[in-house]
Amino acid sequence: MKEMRLDKVFAVMKKNNIDCVVIKDRDTIRYLTGFTGDAGLFFADKLRGILVTDGRFTEQATAQIKPFQVLEYKGNIWITLADLCKDAQRIGFDGDKFTFDEYNQFQKQVVNKELVSLSFNEIRIVKEKQELEYLSAAAKIADEGFLKLLPIIHQGMTEKDLAAQLEYNMKCLGSEKTSFETIVASGPRSALPHGQPTDRIIQTGDFVTFDFGAVYNGYHSDITRTVVIGKATDWHKEIYETVRQAQQLGVESVQIGMTGCELDALVRRQIADKGFGENFVHGLGHGVGLKIHELPNINKAGKEPLEKGMVFSIEPGIYLPGRGGVRIEDTVVLTERGAVTLNSVDRQLIEIM
Repeated sequence: MKEMRLDKVFAVMKKNNIDCVVIKDRDTIRYLTGFTGDAGLFFADKLRGILVTDGRFTEQATAQIKPFQVLEYKGNIWITLADLCKDAQRIGFDGDKFTFDEYNQFQKQVVNKELVSLSFNEIRIVKEKQELEYLSAAAKIADEGFLKLLPIIHQGMTEKDLAAQLEYNMKCLGSEKTSFETIVASGPRSALPHGQPTDRIIQTGDFVTFDFGAVYNGYHSDITRTVVIGKATDWHKEIYETVRQAQQLGVESVQIGMTGCELDALVRRQIADKGFGENFVHGLGHGVGLKIHELPNINKAGKEPLEKGMVFSIEPGIYLPGRGGVRIEDTVVLTERGAVTLNSVDRQLIEIM
């Protein structure tokens, strides 16, 4: 499997007429080699792949990255890499991950050679069977963590209380960490798409939005559910049902060959037809994998056709400033039959009495 993934790097090299590459991004290195340490750079030319790291990680790397070579550097890593690149003229690197200082240090060691900034994000865009298993496990942990939270939600709890309990639940169920800082936003604050939890006490009549995720074997999950405290009123039901139907439309409509921008436009149009177009203020979704936000783009920038095996979120929302908001999100995998949701938590409006 690792050799097959390296073939994807070779394809990027061939496309860009590159002699060798140096990769810094930790998630790309993990994808290619299995290495989970937090220090090292991956070198590849047309014949081999080598992880360059220091003595703290040599033993770990040797155990994790077979069949690739591990090269322990002492002193200046850029000198070691320059030696590996000595026969190359065009050297590719993931420039969006390098600091300006790192770029200058590397360039200083490879005088008269051309450094070419490349993106390796696309090599992870289609998920393999094992990756889908990890993503499904991460989604299940998040689902179960939320279901364990629902029975204990009550007036008097703060947003921070809810976030802490939800994160604790997921940790107990096997999550390595949270996918991102858990979002819990209540009442008027639920109109903030990325409202971080505060000391605000939840009250009757509040929408409460939970956006959260678990991590399993490095792979993330992402789910959003919005509940109402007490009996839902007409305005609660109106915007919730508008979002629910739009989200369902997105899940049911996506198919192989459609672009992310087409899917975004389809769902956005339905929300606009209900009179809330100006209140849907973000893209419809994003890819999910070793990173919580990765390709494909499910928004206006998503111009490439979607393929079987891609995993992404579908998360429309309506946000009414000063009043409240609703977002419903599931992570889906695209199959020949359309989108299959990895999350199983009910999407109907939940009233916390």
